Amino acid sequence: MAADTEATALELAAWRRLEPIWRRGRVVRYPHQIEAVQEIVGRLEGSALLADEVGLGKTVEAGLVLEELMARGRVARALILCPAALLLQWQEELRQKFARRAQIQPSAPPRQGIVLASLDWAKRDPQRRAYQAVDWDLVVVDEAHHLKSRRSQNHSFVAGLQRKHLVLITATPIQNELAELYNLVSLVKPDIFGSYMQFYRRFLLAPRRPRNVDELRQELSSVMVRRTRHEARIVLPPRRAELLLVELSPAERALYDAATDALIRAYRARRTTQDTILPLVLIQRELCSSSFALAETLRRMGDSWFGDAASDLLRRAEAIDSNQKAEAAAALLCGMKEPALVFTEYRATQEYLGRKLTRAGLRVQYLHGGQNRRERQAQIESFGAHGGALVATETGGQGLNLQMASVVVNYDLPWNPMRVEQRIGRAHRLGQTREVRILNLCARDTVEEHVLRLLHEKIDMFQRVIGDLDVIIRHLEHERPLEAQLFELFLTRDRSEIDRRLDEIALRVRPTAAQESLPPTL
Repeated sequence: MAADTEATALELAAWRRLEPIWRRGRVVRYPHQIEAVQEIVGRLEGSALLADEVGLGKTVEAGLVLEELMARGRVARALILCPAALLLQWQEELRQKFARRAQIQPSAPPRQGIVLASLDWAKRDPQRRAYQAVDWDLVVVDEAHHLKSRRSQNHSFVAGLQRKHLVLITATPIQNELAELYNLVSLVKPDIFGSYMQFYRRFLLAPRRPRNVDELRQELSSVMVRRTRHEARIVLPPRRAELLLVELSPAERALYDAATDALIRAYRARRTTQDTILPLVLIQRELCSSSFALAETLRRMGDSWFGDAASDLLRRAEAIDSNQKAEAAAALLCGMKEPALVFTEYRATQEYLGRKLTRAGLRVQYLHGGQNRRERQAQIESFGAHGGALVATETGGQGLNLQMASVVVNYDLPWNPMRVEQRIGRAHRLGQTREVRILNLCARDTVEEHVLRLLHEKIDMFQRVIGDLDVIIRHLEHERPLEAQLFELFLTRDRSEIDRRLDEIALRVRPTAAQESLPPTL
């Protein structure tokens, strides 16, 4: 592989400068990264939607695009926008791999050089006006799915930037509807699809149902670069999934049953009035996470959803001072020496679980959306130096390189396969040298067990890569979001009916026959 990589690397104008830097830093060169840069700078003329699968080094690819455009004299002033949590990671990547200094969020952008800024900071005045007044040679937006809504401030801000080249980075160019893909592509090259109505007439039967898929892929090839691990010929260390079923305590079981009954009644009432069921989905997911997460929401919402049942549910939740899943997690992690990345969706669960693990003798660090970038970086550095457990919420772990972890614990599970894959991709990515164990905790005879059966047994989620564009588009053939479908399914008390409908969903989400023939992801 080294010879092939060397040959392609030599075709880059930037390679003369980069070669000694990468040799000293022992940076590994991957052919798919060089190929992506050649494609973006050449055929796509320096602007693209970079959508490689999770863990393939999109940050390095974007850095190489920047270097190549600078080497060719096409870029002197660049702006890189990313979540605040990733600013220091980006700054360090540019320093280590490219020997480039980047300023973080200067109030007055310099006349040349590289500027790093969080999208949330940059989109607000006065910096919004200052940054949109500048003629940028290149703008890079990391985690670009945050631009998916045309009505958002994020989208409006990036659309208002003056730039010669634009590179959007995201592993998930579609999350819910095909309109999101249109919104991203139209930022990079507005003339490809024309107006949204033109796009809709050509490619949509409904918001989540595409048509003319081959033609759509052909159009996307003129703006999007995307490779899966199989296409990139990347072989990572193996990953192995394990399922840990936990029996609820009598008090937890009583709370679960009472809350499920209340959810069924509320769902039936909302169906008659056509009200949204998303709040009910949230309650169901919190119920599977911890009594502490559920209690926090019940206190906040009062009796607005469950009426007279709300006070009884809150009383039951507050009376529980320990969850069986946390006991199991503590026993599991204390018996392991490997550093573990533990994911939960809710802050209340994170705080409770962190206390439980600390009392069990583990060194615990935290990642969540409420931290500033230096707090988050300090937690990551401490975890890298000392190991233990890094307990992260979805927001806290987004986009981070956490290869120092060789264990990923899903304490609670998202109901979307792509989000589970993104979690695993924090640790199972380029740079990982050890086998990655994926430990999935779930309470027996609950919704969580059904979700795991769907992901683990029926879709074979943990033995293959979820994320190829074909799979995403097939997933979007559903008329409604997967989470809403699953919630309604789980309100059914008939186990055989649940099994039958899970099989139907799995068949629609699974890869195509051609992909089935591919070897499992290692």
